[in-house]
Amino acid sequence: MDKTQKRWSFIVNILYFGIIIAAFFLFMKYAFSTVLPFIFAFIIAALLQKPLKAITKKVKKVPSGVIGAVLSVLVFAVILGLFSLVGVRIGLAVKDLISYFTDRCSNLGEFFDFIKTSYLNLEIAEMLPAEANNAVTNGIDSISEYVVSGDVFSTLSANISKFISPIGSAISKVPSFLIGFLISIITTCFMTPAYNDIKAFIVRQFSKENQDKLRRAKYIVLSSVGKMIKAYASIIGITTCEIFIGLTILKLIKVYDGSHILLLSFIIACIDIIPVLGTGTVVIPWSVYSFLTGNIGMGIGLLVLYATITVIRQVIEPKLVAGQVGISPVVTIMAMFIGVKIFGAMGIFILPFIVIIINLLNQEGIIHFFKTKISEDS
Repeated sequence: MDKTQKRWSFIVNILYFGIIIAAFFLFMKYAFSTVLPFIFAFIIAALLQKPLKAITKKVKKVPSGVIGAVLSVLVFAVILGLFSLVGVRIGLAVKDLISYFTDRCSNLGEFFDFIKTSYLNLEIAEMLPAEANNAVTNGIDSISEYVVSGDVFSTLSANISKFISPIGSAISKVPSFLIGFLISIITTCFMTPAYNDIKAFIVRQFSKENQDKLRRAKYIVLSSVGKMIKAYASIIGITTCEIFIGLTILKLIKVYDGSHILLLSFIIACIDIIPVLGTGTVVIPWSVYSFLTGNIGMGIGLLVLYATITVIRQVIEPKLVAGQVGISPVVTIMAMFIGVKIFGAMGIFILPFIVIIINLLNQEGIIHFFKTKISEDS
């Protein structure tokens, strides 16, 4: 192949991948939310196949369509009930946590008074002129006023409002969500008994070679994702137990008097799973805050808890995950950032997950987006 043909081949490949990426972006940006109820319905229908077959064999007189409809409604009722229960519990816990930290903010004034008194009791304060000491104490008072009742809390409130505004926007979309949920229920009722026919129709649209690739891709994705979910569910469970035990001990020795310890532990453990973040995102600022407000025991306890979690995480994660993710931190950060820009808050999970799937399929040779190894000819 001469240089001109290589250049044309390179340009064609760039255009090909560019079109694929553009089409994927347009689909995820504008069409994904529309077809999501049907995708969700198809997944539920697939999961209900084994129970449907088992019940149909035992209850032969009842049509499979009726059994499928009943199973679908039961599954969605359970899902809706769980979401409602968890939502109420999380709402109450968040309310109590906000009250807890709001109450602790009153201690900041006492903390700055302690700093001012401690400074005036130093020998260096006695050696300095009164003007210098007045300048220092006035500076401490200014900082105290700024932190306790000034711009810090105004800025914090503004940032909290910016953070909460998407929640209000999401709440305004509840009617459309309920419509999509209802469509998913109805679609699942019809899809569950007809799942095999739908699956066969989809498979027929591919050639035999591509059908084999499709089966391999399905097996690889399901098995790998299943292993990842089990691994990270185990990590979340272990981290939740660690934080729960740690906070319970801190409460028993009366340096922590907050409530909803189990739910708080679970939330921090879930943050720990997010790529690039970790428990330190919550625990370290919390520890610093405890030191600043004079709760030294809580600050030390949180640092010990963070060190314990970090050590155990480093030991158990390689054994549980066993290289299932296989993407570098740089790619993860890029995927998270681009995901947030494209899909909003959920993009922090959606795009890294998609990148992991693409990487798995590319490693197994199902797709060929990039070279994983240096060829012997190069």
